Amino acid sequence: MGTLLISNLGSLITGNRDPINILGSPEAFVAPYHRYLRVQAHRTIWFAQPGDVLILPTSTDKQFIEYTAELRGFDAAELKILTPDTLNHSVAAIRRVVEEHDVNRIWPYYFDRTIAAFTRSLGLPVPGFVYQSGAELLNSKIFFRALAAGTNAPIADGWVPTSRADAEEYIWEKLSEGHCVILKEDFHVGGLGNLIMSPGQRVTPIGAVRAEICTDRKSVKATLAHHWATVADHEMPKIVIEQYEPDARSIYAGFSLTDDGVSIYGHGEMRMMPVINGLITPILLNNQMRKGSEFLDQAERLSGAVQRMGYRGQLSVDGILTAEGGVFLTEFNARSGGATHNHCIMNTLVAKSPEPDRIMLDRRRCDFPPLGPFLSALRAEGLVFNQANRTGVIVTVHDGGLESETGEFCVIAENLVQAEQMEEAVTTLIRKMSA
Repeated sequence: MGTLLISNLGSLITGNRDPINILGSPEAFVAPYHRYLRVQAHRTIWFAQPGDVLILPTSTDKQFIEYTAELRGFDAAELKILTPDTLNHSVAAIRRVVEEHDVNRIWPYYFDRTIAAFTRSLGLPVPGFVYQSGAELLNSKIFFRALAAGTNAPIADGWVPTSRADAEEYIWEKLSEGHCVILKEDFHVGGLGNLIMSPGQRVTPIGAVRAEICTDRKSVKATLAHHWATVADHEMPKIVIEQYEPDARSIYAGFSLTDDGVSIYGHGEMRMMPVINGLITPILLNNQMRKGSEFLDQAERLSGAVQRMGYRGQLSVDGILTAEGGVFLTEFNARSGGATHNHCIMNTLVAKSPEPDRIMLDRRRCDFPPLGPFLSALRAEGLVFNQANRTGVIVTVHDGGLESETGEFCVIAENLVQAEQMEEAVTTLIRKMSA
């Protein structure tokens, strides 16, 4: 029996519009970031096992496929990969492939209504909750705040405005009290679409594309008008407004929700530069991160509420640890996340016991040299991943030079200091090879 893996992240941002889009409008992305998102779809390759079928929205690099398979101990020929340049993606053609490979389940990046209908057309089972657009509900920041508040989960003080005037009123109230606020679009990812407003102090926009200083109500109104200059008030995207905590650390936890309950598959810290550009896995539960355990407990409790609603699948829960030691949950997403492939790598290639004994640093948006010479250089420098001691560098995304700013790699080490040193050695090597 096999699995049909569908990386519909790329489809969502390259033109196939659904009524609800978790990534916002494609028009909002500048070209380099748009290319980066397109090739993120190749992360799905790390989930594939022999006999599986993958549907990817962009072309793949044959050498990269062979590299990922070899690391995991099987032949790339044992995978069936469908891309736009290899198959006319008609339902009939895909159904034939599904039948030929004895596929009995589907694993999409995001189980939205389009994928649910597509799955049924292939004769594969669809969970009832997602067939009724449940996964889309569980990617809404507005619904997150409602459910979190209803289950007494810790969330930042905030408001869901019904109009631009309503937003202006609440923002000015918080700024007048000396607080910063952050505006988040209901459906968006990675800090994109977010805006921070400060009553006077300059704020580094961690988790947002920019920060604005607003010293009076007039400047609040002007900032809102500028931020959504191209839309009428009735077309303004749904947003949430929250009190912003400068210098907070962004963390996450990933859970699997099944009929048997909730189990955690991994956790870590997001590297915001200023929006997400990598991860530290796992959360370092030392004195500095002493509140990390409290976050994990609260995230698991909220995941339990989602499981009782009927959702089955992966759920990521994000949060922050404030500079004052506070813990807040900030959103959840019922889909594969930016960390899911990392935990797949950690759980299959690195983990030897339930307690983690390695650190992973994930680095994104890299301009890589060709994969073959790059791996040879890593090997010559003693940096390539060593399965015996479970440390080294793994190239997690490489598009074969078809795009730019699209490569990703991770380093795995025994501790954070070693991981940071290894990461610096890799970035130095990339610069040297690109010169």
